[in-house]
Amino acid sequence: MTVQEMHYDFKIKFNKLDSNDYRDFQVPEIDWLLNEAQELFLKQRYGINNITQQGFEGSQKRIDDLRNLVMKNISLPASQVILDPVSYDGTLPTDYIFAIRVQAVVNKASCGDKTVICKPTQHDDLSNCLSDPNYNPSYEWGEIPIVYGTLSNLATDANRIFGYTDGSFTVTSFILDYLREPARIAFPDGVGGQYNLPDGSLIATNQDCELPEHAHREIVDIATLIAAGDINHPGYQVKMAKTSMNE
Repeated sequence: MTVQEMHYDFKIKFNKLDSNDYRDFQVPEIDWLLNEAQELFLKQRYGINNITQQGFEGSQKRIDDLRNLVMKNISLPASQVILDPVSYDGTLPTDYIFAIRVQAVVNKASCGDKTVICKPTQHDDLSNCLSDPNYNPSYEWGEIPIVYGTLSNLATDANRIFGYTDGSFTVTSFILDYLREPARIAFPDGVGGQYNLPDGSLIATNQDCELPEHAHREIVDIATLIAAGDINHPGYQVKMAKTSMNE
């Protein structure tokens, strides 16, 4: 479904819902609603805060819902953190949203390179993890703890990943599988060829939804639901029921 068809689908569904009692939504407003719906769709399908209580890859439908956004085997060069010699950091991609799998390439002088598992760890558990012989980083056992954050001493506030060693080996790179941010849905041709977002950004090129075709109508349903909720329309509960069925 093209972005133009998604706009048409939205207008049909919303006009049917509100029986033409409310004003028409303008093209930039529909784009905004579609993008909000796309964001909610992604979060619902990745996490378990949904009616099915299934997260990403919890079913074949969940896999197919987000398959176009999966980035595989992305290598992130790692550098030693100056103030913490047992930690190494890498810059996450600018389109990064959620991690799916993280590995690291580590090196020990007497043994060479090895790919190990990265175990997500809470910051408040990190000190215990690094000191407990049963859980500390190990080249031999092939596992290191990781956390996410930024470095305050850098000019950039780019999001980063941090991996920790026991000091006997180094981290040379991280290997990341992740869900990326989808392109912003846009239909400037519907309003003379261009328009500006509230932050002043110019939208001058049509952009279809990047998610699989079967997800497009579900995103329109969510957008219609958001619009109905925003105006406190009595048909809101009907739209919510339909959106739940799409789960």
